[in-house]
Amino acid sequence: MSVSVASPPSYSPTPPRLPAPHYSSSPLQGEETIQFTPRGNALSAVSENITKSCSFLTLIFKEQSNTGTSPTYGSGSTVHGEMELKNTASVLSVEMKLKGRLYASISGAGPVTIMVVSERTVLWSQDATHCQFCPSLLPFAIRFPRTYTHEDHTRHIPPSFSQSFFSNQFYPPASVSVRCAYWLKVTIRNGGGKMAFWKPSKSYTVPLNYLPKARPQRPISHLDRFLTTFKHTPEDWLQIESVMRVRDENVDVDPISCRFFVPSVGAFGLSDTIPFHIQLASSLASLRMLLTSEIPEIKRPPSIRAFITRHTLVETQTRRCWKASTLGEGILRPIAPPADATFSEDEVYVDWEGEVRCEQDVLYGGFNTGPVIVKDYIAFAFLPPNPRTCPLLGHQYCHPIKLVTSVWTEDYTIHPSELDRVV
Repeated sequence: MSVSVASPPSYSPTPPRLPAPHYSSSPLQGEETIQFTPRGNALSAVSENITKSCSFLTLIFKEQSNTGTSPTYGSGSTVHGEMELKNTASVLSVEMKLKGRLYASISGAGPVTIMVVSERTVLWSQDATHCQFCPSLLPFAIRFPRTYTHEDHTRHIPPSFSQSFFSNQFYPPASVSVRCAYWLKVTIRNGGGKMAFWKPSKSYTVPLNYLPKARPQRPISHLDRFLTTFKHTPEDWLQIESVMRVRDENVDVDPISCRFFVPSVGAFGLSDTIPFHIQLASSLASLRMLLTSEIPEIKRPPSIRAFITRHTLVETQTRRCWKASTLGEGILRPIAPPADATFSEDEVYVDWEGEVRCEQDVLYGGFNTGPVIVKDYIAFAFLPPNPRTCPLLGHQYCHPIKLVTSVWTEDYTIHPSELDRVV
């Protein structure tokens, strides 16, 4: 029995093949976008190359979007580019190492050194390739690990940083120095032959800047009138309470109840403006004591501050030191009470609103390496106009926050895989 098989349709090369249609991520009329995930940094920054050279080689670091002089990389990034050798006649091998070292020192105690990155790759070897001469142009690629392990603890690799300060916790004051540095080292091994003056190997080192990226998981609530909108979106705000105490409990002065409201997201970009609200509640006499001066000739106003502070803790083998530094000062504005508000002399409240942000020279957020711990806080401080004689004690409250490199934006152009983490 025979089976008939249909012949395929005839094909003619004419008419000429039509060009492929043009595609776009923007929907046309009658279309809609169901899901869109932008990739890469090309949408947010122009990719450039950074060139470093010495007498015997040139390194080209590709896809650099920063304006600095050192190549910059994030968590899990790959250091890649091209290497041009100026003389390859006697080259036997080309090796590249990626190194990172954390160093912490307190005078009077032994220093601590931790190797946080140690990667190695051979770019070319004469024995491996059986080539007579090494190529003059070699591509390279070596990846930053995301974590390191020290004393059975696995932690994220810290950013590049350097800080020195004096600590008055000891006598004489101790000098504290901490830094974490990264670098790329290229070693070229040569065959000397009969030329005794020829160096068997040459090395070139380039410092790198390591800056892991992170962003908040949701936006910050910016509200024009806190007292009006707090009832509608209470989940966007975190309420914190503390007490400004009195010096002597036998004095007829009431403590002041302090309420602070900050965005509940908890993580903020380094360039974010963080809104806050302050409310003080107590008796009329206590609030007057804090907000006015009993001595007319003293013109110094009471210190009411909101600021971002960074605490750096350094611990070596036998000593521990810490330093607090201010990253940004807040702006406060007094708020008039509602027109229908009623008060008594035993219970009065006053309100402020404001914003605070980091200064422009802040480059990284907090981290924990064990010997060096960096934590960030939003702080509220109250100091009476006459701190030596006023029955009220000065008061400061620090609320921990997380500062990250990137701000939250709805059309975020950095893919999550390129971020260290979302916090």
